Amino acid sequence: MPPERKRGSTLESSSSTDRPGVLIGRLGKPNGLEGFLGLYTEPENLAYVDPPSVVLIDGRPYTVRAVRQGKKGPQVAFEEATDRPGAELLRGKEVFAEERRLLEAGEFWPQELVGLQVRPGGGEVVDVTHGVAQDRLTIQRQGKRFEVPFVEELVPIVDLEEGFIEVVEIEGLSSP
Repeated sequence: MPPERKRGSTLESSSSTDRPGVLIGRLGKPNGLEGFLGLYTEPENLAYVDPPSVVLIDGRPYTVRAVRQGKKGPQVAFEEATDRPGAELLRGKEVFAEERRLLEAGEFWPQELVGLQVRPGGGEVVDVTHGVAQDRLTIQRQGKRFEVPFVEELVPIVDLEEGFIEVVEIEGLSSP
């Protein structure tokens, strides 16, 4: 029997919070003179800030002007803050999207994967780690953990309805 999931129930979407929408990340210090700020976020949330996306900061809409990769991570600039002093006013603020983005075929939310059973060797997905090249699934089997790159060649089947994933067994990779 698949593990029970409460779809769409996250802290960000809970009615017990006063936050608007889905938390994307937090703004860091300004970088340069053109209004760019560091953006502390998970890699899957970068799709929310593709220009000309509109996000919410302090409940007000801000239009994403540009995104670039800085030395320490992504940086974002807004139409409403085109210089360093304007960006400084946004430093430390949380950034929200009004609603979750739609996933494309083959995409999954990390919380949908955690708890899935692993076939054929047994075990359970206990974590998802985001990487630059690909994400990795942490699998616990017989009390030990190991990681498997989350690519179609190694994880050809993800069945959320039945509550399992299929992992291609490779000696040394898919064993604890």
